[in-house]
Amino acid sequence: MITIKLPTGTFEYDPATPLGRRGGFGQVFAGTADSGSTVAIKKLHLSAAEAAHRELRIAEELKGHQFDHVIQFIDAGEDADTGDYFVVMPKADGSLQITIEREAPFDTAEGAAILLQITKGLMEVNDLVHRDLKPDNVLFHDGKWKVADLGIARFIEEATSSNTLKDCLSPFYAAPEQWRFERATHATDVYALGCIGYCLLTAHPPFRINPAEEHQKSPVPLFACEDPRLSTLINMMLRKLPQTRPVLSRVGQLLEEIVTRPQEANAPDAMSVLAKVAADVADKEQKRQAREQAESTAYEARVALARGAFEILTENLERLWGRIHMQAANAQRTSNRYNHKLEFRLGDGYLEIDLSRPDAFAAGLFKHSGWDVVASSQISVSQAQRRYVWSASLWYMRFNSESDYRWYEVSYWSLGGVESAPFACTDVEDADYAASRIMHSVNIAFGPEPIDDEKEAVFHDRWTWLLAKAAGNQLTRPSSMPIRSWPPQP
Repeated sequence: MITIKLPTGTFEYDPATPLGRRGGFGQVFAGTADSGSTVAIKKLHLSAAEAAHRELRIAEELKGHQFDHVIQFIDAGEDADTGDYFVVMPKADGSLQITIEREAPFDTAEGAAILLQITKGLMEVNDLVHRDLKPDNVLFHDGKWKVADLGIARFIEEATSSNTLKDCLSPFYAAPEQWRFERATHATDVYALGCIGYCLLTAHPPFRINPAEEHQKSPVPLFACEDPRLSTLINMMLRKLPQTRPVLSRVGQLLEEIVTRPQEANAPDAMSVLAKVAADVADKEQKRQAREQAESTAYEARVALARGAFEILTENLERLWGRIHMQAANAQRTSNRYNHKLEFRLGDGYLEIDLSRPDAFAAGLFKHSGWDVVASSQISVSQAQRRYVWSASLWYMRFNSESDYRWYEVSYWSLGGVESAPFACTDVEDADYAASRIMHSVNIAFGPEPIDDEKEAVFHDRWTWLLAKAAGNQLTRPSSMPIRSWPPQP
């Protein structure tokens, strides 16, 4: 037995007698108090150094209080001899997790009654957010289901880094906002309560394959429930957006109604019909939120990818300017912050790059060619006398899911605009058709040729050559399209 000295008492525990599985925040052991009474002692995964000597405030907030549906704290704090942190609680008869493994799935009445008791526990300490609500932290004591470990997650959160907290998340019950390291609120506990409700009715939590992704993006899998009011409530609690979940008081009211006024699954009355319709609406609502959240996350990722692409392109162009200026010291560089263009000038020749479209393209725009284009720019060379412009589109894209995203140069030509070819195509539909096997008036004149990484020097040589031609007023349209070799024949 190991003796620990806490703020208000001395206790003993047996490290060889764990009660339940090791959790994210600690391990519970069987123990005894000075009086000889049996207790449960939880050793937290936290040292005094990590805690920066903060007091375990849950001891101050909850110790000594009597609750109906919350496991009270007998003592809590730092062991005077070791510096380890402990929480002492009454020994319960078992956890909800063990009961689920042994008896689930439960019928509607049993499941709703358990959820109601958990909700009452959360409401008894309404100024605290649990942050780690799960079946392992719901204990059966004195004939009631009670919430345990209230406040421990918050203490761990304040005392350790976000990386440590991530390791402590209970993946099957963590709300979408917790995976994004956003501040936990009562809505976070409501989401976990919804996961528990799903688990009571199905014997397993809703998301088990890839919880981090599924909690944030996937709709709740279908589940059987005799009372559509309960399935409606569970779907409401499992909405992706915290602000759209019902508050705890409303959850309690709805559960109280379900528990005290059972409804037959096939009852023909109007209220039953309405409840079934409401369940269907709630299911569709949470599926819509899941879809929108997934789309929003995917678009945010594309925006970040586009921004990174323009950083790559800008650095590329800086090196292009360096090569031009090294060979032609009289070359001039200008930039216009209002239209986001870079311009390099040599004699009567102008090399211009448009950097005005840093926003991401939505996925699927190039539906005929299959190109996955994230961002675009244009590059052009023009000459003042014998006016002529040679331009190309720059696409940051990949050809398929197995290829890399990188910058490509593509020039176009059209039967209706022979004199302006090769040109940059600003019309997405025309560019898509040109890259596909479908006959179209716009066609590819050159490319797609990669312009970054190992192909950067070739790209620089190509446009330096075009600028030199324009500076000497010798830039002309190629004799044939598409361009098969470089330099093209005049």
